Amino acid sequence: MHIVFLILFFIYFLFLGRGLIFLSNYFFKNISITDNSEFFDTPIYIYYPLIGIMFFGNISFILNFFIPLKNIFVVFTISLVLLGNFLKKLSVYNFKLINIIMFINLLILSISSYDINFQYDAGYYHLDYQNWLREEKIVFGLSNLNGAFGTSSIIDYISAPLWVSGNLILLHYLSLLFIVVLFNFLIYHIFTRKNDYFFMTSLFLLVFAFLDNFGVNGGRNGFFAIHGIVKPDIAQGVVFYLSSIFLTYLFIENIFNKKDIIFLNLLIIFAYQLKISSALLFIFLLFILFRSRIISLKALVQTNLLLVFWLIKNVLLTGCLVYPVSLTCINTPWFDSNVVTGLKNVTADFNNSYLIGTSFVLWFKDWILIDINKTVTYNFITSFLILFIFKLLFTTSNGEKGTKKYFVPLLFIFANLFLWIIGAAHPRFVYGVCAYMITLLCINYRNVRFKKVLILESKIFLSLLFISIVLIPRLNSYKTFLEDPLKEIEISVPETKYIEIENGWIMPADGDQCWVNLKCIPYKKILNKSTYFGFNSYEVKS
Repeated sequence: MHIVFLILFFIYFLFLGRGLIFLSNYFFKNISITDNSEFFDTPIYIYYPLIGIMFFGNISFILNFFIPLKNIFVVFTISLVLLGNFLKKLSVYNFKLINIIMFINLLILSISSYDINFQYDAGYYHLDYQNWLREEKIVFGLSNLNGAFGTSSIIDYISAPLWVSGNLILLHYLSLLFIVVLFNFLIYHIFTRKNDYFFMTSLFLLVFAFLDNFGVNGGRNGFFAIHGIVKPDIAQGVVFYLSSIFLTYLFIENIFNKKDIIFLNLLIIFAYQLKISSALLFIFLLFILFRSRIISLKALVQTNLLLVFWLIKNVLLTGCLVYPVSLTCINTPWFDSNVVTGLKNVTADFNNSYLIGTSFVLWFKDWILIDINKTVTYNFITSFLILFIFKLLFTTSNGEKGTKKYFVPLLFIFANLFLWIIGAAHPRFVYGVCAYMITLLCINYRNVRFKKVLILESKIFLSLLFISIVLIPRLNSYKTFLEDPLKEIEISVPETKYIEIENGWIMPADGDQCWVNLKCIPYKKILNKSTYFGFNSYEVKS
């Protein structure tokens, strides 16, 4: 039954995305999108689950300005969009290959649920923040209870309505959804070869995924990996990767389509909502728009209203437009600079980040000694070199260099890596960047042609795909599955002991994980509750 639930979960978001598109066609006559429409030479059918989850998350976050997300009205209202599917019949046969591979991928990835558990941050802030979303409309200054609440991702707004009678397994399904969308994209372009750039980047990333399973300490080269519930790392990485290759394609080709640009703009907003570390995508997009001189910024005003609402949410939650960037903070009654500073210090220390002004060499020597950092770094470099050799062996060049095309993508990569090392220098925060770095080998795709050799046959591609997918779930997941394939999987919050502090607040008796308790704060502090315009607010007493 577990695989059935996962497939239904995926189908729900697929048809939610499709329903939204056809309702938009119906109500806005200037929009004309069908099942055969394409964005960046890719059938919209592949993007439907992504569009559905973007819609679900943004409607949830907007509704939370007015009502708690536990309210059945939230899911009911969003699900009404499914009715849009009745406006046009879907010809499933047109996407036969994608559907077959999608089903097999879901079947394999479902096994990861047999040995999945929570990441540390789930107990530290994710689940408790989702609990606040479920029980209360937006609360001003909520980050004063736990500074990490201010770093909340749209994944929390997607997750909050998906708690089912205390079972949080659907939160794991979210990560699997993004992996399936990515592999659908890769396999479509590898088999159709409709777009040379997306064919080459997809092929190289598929090989990179395969190589993830070999190397120092058994593998891990920076490709997407399932860690636990509930983190936006995989979701952000996939969306960041897609946004980056689309931006690069526009940069190389210098061909602009209004629908593609609007879709890309929405994708970048979503990447930013998942994690603020995606912010540089906006700068890349602005560079593309100014360079095009075709599409005006005015055309994107409506699209970016979503971003405006998100920034307003940030101010109400933390007092900052971009949290925890101090320069963007506003002197609201609930803003507390100590909370912002404390969060930055804790995050940097926990993730062994580089402190500007100190010796970079000494920092790197300490950083690389950490097992996971050493493993991923060595394996990534090895994988990159293998792919470079692969390119030399199986492609021919027409002799044109075109080195100027590398400058902007390289600058984009270095800027992202710089933000990463000073912010939170853990490998899981750069899944998307690592994937994009592999595509540097494909920027001169116009000047290369693949040789006709056995390794480029379709059977080889399928083998690489399924081996890569099969090795994503951990070995323990397969062991648990084989022991009891019909096991009912339930992921529930562990029991936690608390101690009472002042004014009715409590703290964890051990550590700083509150898990799910609205009266819990991870560290002792004196809080004052106020009300502004009918909204609750929490402020730190000095």
